[in-house]
Order: sequence, then C-alpha cells, then structure tokens
Amino acid sequence: MRVLTRPVAALALTTVSVLTAMSLTATPASADSIRDDSWHLKALDLAEVHKTSQGEGVVVAVVDSGVNADHPDLRGNVLPGIDFAVEENKGRVDREDGGGHGTGVASLIAGHGHGPGNRDGVLGVAPKAKILPVTVRNQKGTLNSLSLMAAGVNWAIDNGADVINVSISGSFSHELNRAVERAYEQGIIVVGAVGNRKEGSIGHPARHDNAIAVNGTDRKGVISDVAALPAVEVDITAPGEDILVAGRNGDYRIATGNSASAALVSGALALIKAKYPDLNAEQLFQRLLETTQDKGDPGHDDYYGWGALDIGQALTGEPDGRTAPTASAAPEPTERQSWQEPRDRDDGMLLFVWAGIIALLVLLVGAIVLLLRARSRRARLATGNPPLPVGSPTGHAVTPQPLPT
Repeated sequence: MRVLTRPVAALALTTVSVLTAMSLTATPASADSIRDDSWHLKALDLAEVHKTSQGEGVVVAVVDSGVNADHPDLRGNVLPGIDFAVEENKGRVDREDGGGHGTGVASLIAGHGHGPGNRDGVLGVAPKAKILPVTVRNQKGTLNSLSLMAAGVNWAIDNGADVINVSISGSFSHELNRAVERAYEQGIIVVGAVGNRKEGSIGHPARHDNAIAVNGTDRKGVISDVAALPAVEVDITAPGEDILVAGRNGDYRIATGNSASAALVSGALALIKAKYPDLNAEQLFQRLLETTQDKGDPGHDDYYGWGALDIGQALTGEPDGRTAPTASAAPEPTERQSWQEPRDRDDGMLLFVWAGIIALLVLLVGAIVLLLRARSRRARLATGNPPLPVGSPTGHAVTPQPLPT
C-alpha cells in the first residue's frame, strides 16, 4: 500500500494548561505509508480487536480545539457539536493554528481511513464510533478559562456522549470537578491526559478520582521520557510517542504526548461500551483497568498506574479485582476474660434503670440543698444580719481597710 506523499509535520501533541499554547516544531517529516508507520496499531493488536468490536453506536466527545469534519479519515464520523466562540462552526472546524490538536485526537479515536477498503490513512481504535466535537480552545491552542472546560464537559453529558476525552489540562476547578463527578454518576467516563514531562505536575481533570488518568509509553512499551509524568493518580498507560494522526488541513502529523495516549484509551472505552452497553461507570473502570498488563512495580505504581492498555483482554477477559481497596488486617483475636463477656439485653436494661435512679437521687439532693439555703437566708434576714460577701471565709466579718497613702 502506497499513500500520499504529503508532508507530515512533527507535532507535539501535548496536554496544555489554561494559559499555555500547544508546543509545535516546524521540522518537516515524511511518511511513505501512514498505515504501515502506525506502530501502535500492532502494539494494541487492533486487527484482532476489531473482530470483536469497532465501537458501533457509541459517541465519544472530544473537548478540545474542534475537529476537521471534512478530513478524509474522519468524514461521516463527526457529529454536529458546539463551538463556544463561533457558534456556526458547531465544533466541526479545528480552530487551532498549529497542527490541529482536536483533529489529531479525534482521528486516533474514530478515524476510519480512506481509499479502497479504507486501507489508507489513520485508523482509529473505534472506527465505527461517532465523534461529538466540543470546542473550548482558541486559535493559539489556549483556553479562556477552566469554567469553559467544565461547560464543555457538561454540554457533552447533556448531548449524548458515552465517553468524554479531555486531552487538555488545567489547575484545580470546583466547576470542572463537579462536571467530572456528574459524568461519572451518569455512567460516562472522562478520560484525561496526565500531562507531559515538561508540564511537571499532573493537571485536571486527569487528577480527579472519577476520571481515567493516562500516561504515555514508547515503541518498546516503556514509560516515555517525554509523554509521561509520574503521579499517584495515574491509572493506565498507552502508546504516546511518534503516533501518526490526522491534521487540521487534511494532512497528517506525527504526535508525541499523552494526549495521543488518552485518545487511544477513549477509543478502547468506546469498544468496551459497544460490547457491554449496560455497564455503569465503576464497571467500566474495572473492565478497563483490571485487564491491563501489569508493568513496572507489581500492582499500582506512579508511572504505569495499573498497567498497559490491553484492549483484547478488556473485551474478552474478566476483571481480576486488583483495583478493589485492600481490607486492613483484622486484630488478632484474644481470649476473653469473664469480665469481658458481652452483656445480654437484660443486663443493658438493668444498667439503664440504675442510671435513672441515680439521676433522680442527684435531683433530690440538689432540691434539698436549695431549700436549706433558702431557709438560712430567711433566718439571717430575720435577725438583721446581712449575708456574707462573696469570697469571704465563713464566720468572719470583713472590715474595710484604709487605702495606703
């Protein structure tokens, strides 16, 4: 198969913060065969996976810079969405001046290729899924506010999304957190890119417990030096280096960054959702994470999370329960002494009765004391002796003393 000889620019498909533009390089690259050079297809065994599911009937929202709905590898798979800045675009125009972040992400999720038998171009993980584009980024690749990202997630929830991909990130936001929680409650998974090494720290929404946080790996399946961040919130890894994606101008780009990794995981969730449509959010989490290939330290670690994405196992295997909270060790049982034996109900009632009797006695004693004090006061008044001043010793008169001169 020979494909287009169009230039393939190098694109750092990064997660971006609210005020940081996507990093791009102008170094041109070339590819004789887009499909053959898409190494991640073999790494994920998509040819075999697609015999089981291709994402039919599933809608994946892409909260990003918009999606070029006319790209030959996406044509027919992009629904009318929303552009919060340019209403008439309906999200179907990629407004980023660089390589087209949203288009690249969408192609990895639901690209179907083109040409005879769709053998050419980008093949996504879920080629029969639909993309719901939600444009929250401007031409420079930045966001106006985290509120806009939250609004995008909420709009996707209200307009039919089954999975929400957010390959952008920002700082903490109550609105965004509430949106992620709302999605989870409705059985919709938000997938977030952890961030690339240069970002230094994981952002939101990936940081939220109810979102899937994705790290990137290289061609060898090893954690990437570029497309990954160590963080306790990491859930899963997927390919993230040298990934061929669709560009905003009908061209192709080479992407490195865990934005690409997150897109691949979103596509995997679309396949799972298509095969198991009745799973709730927790069950989707379990099927995705508890079927991964354990990498790095045994169990969960800050680089690989629960392990590397294994779509075939997620579709046909069974979750192994590894994400379930570990019960704390119970204390060693000790032999009870006679005074430690649990009391029966009659003993409890007896204690209650005695407590009531004691309380009545206390009240009675208090009443007697008050009565005696009242009688004493009347007796003093009758004899003309005023009561003692507060603080004076009983039986001693207080004699005023002259002030020192």
